[in-house]
Amino acid sequence: MNIKNEKKATAKAIAEELNLSLTTVDRALNNRGNVKKETYNLIMDKAKELNYTPNKLASFLSRKQQFNIAVIYPEYPRYFWGQIEAGIRSAYHELSDYGLNIETYHYSDRDLLKSAEMVREIIQSQKYDGIALTAGEDVFIDLIDEAMDSGIQVCTFNNDSPASQRLAYIGSDYRASGRLAAELISKLVGMSGKVAIIKDGETSYQILEKVAGFREVVKEYPNIQLVGPVRMDRDKNSFQSLERIKETLTSVQGIYVANAELANVAKYMEQLNLGNMILIGHDLNQDIYQYLQKNIISLTITQDPVSQGYLTVKKLFNQLSKQEEIGNQDVITKLGIISKENAKFYIEDLV
Repeated sequence: MNIKNEKKATAKAIAEELNLSLTTVDRALNNRGNVKKETYNLIMDKAKELNYTPNKLASFLSRKQQFNIAVIYPEYPRYFWGQIEAGIRSAYHELSDYGLNIETYHYSDRDLLKSAEMVREIIQSQKYDGIALTAGEDVFIDLIDEAMDSGIQVCTFNNDSPASQRLAYIGSDYRASGRLAAELISKLVGMSGKVAIIKDGETSYQILEKVAGFREVVKEYPNIQLVGPVRMDRDKNSFQSLERIKETLTSVQGIYVANAELANVAKYMEQLNLGNMILIGHDLNQDIYQYLQKNIISLTITQDPVSQGYLTVKKLFNQLSKQEEIGNQDVITKLGIISKENAKFYIEDLV
């Protein structure tokens, strides 16, 4: 089948075939009335004959509908959410002509009570038809249910809240991500020795799933001894926190960084001259790229953040515009394994 040579039937083509005005055909195809029954039947028969598929987006555009969406996510880590935002912008540019309005909000995962209050105010404002929320903490469960009960369509993205009434989740399978990390690190250390998990003090759904998946796979390697998870604080205190667990880090053959501190851990390992350590974590930015090139970071696992942002907006818009019911169908983005040799292909997409 030569797809390029296939022509999609249009309202204009139907009008020309039947020698009718485009306005009459458009009214019939979009059920706007003021079309004689005989003419209506003639148009619909011709549409069926030509395999006409209605352009739903064009129909929404003609009705001048507005769909207001709030996208809510954390401030940290900034580099990662910048990549998510690129996907959000892409979806907005594609759909803004069809009545889509987007407002983004950032919350601090350091003060979840204050963040929850911000989300509650957004819900109670009744400004939005839909909300996309990064919601890995229990504090958001009741808020999601409150929004859904009030008629606001809610999906979670990047970090899930499966105990809530949310429509669907868009993002990575973090248990699979943890399992993949365990498989990679176990094989890179020769399926024997000690490996440590580093995480922060948060207990988000995402972190819990990564750790659970990692544990599941490590059990399959009897000569691998799991150390931790050990806790490190982030940002300004990250190096002090790493100093506190220095003895642990220097006694293992491999380290899996389950939080967003891969670059800081790599910097610390470089200062300790531990370039022979197997170090695996998540995501990609310029710092992580440089440590891959220095062989300080062995591999990093990405979760396709641009697609997460794009698909979140697209799926929620489709739900609101009745083009596609999300239902309970989660959208799982792909995991990518990045090494020193293929990192340049990924970093180019993030510039």
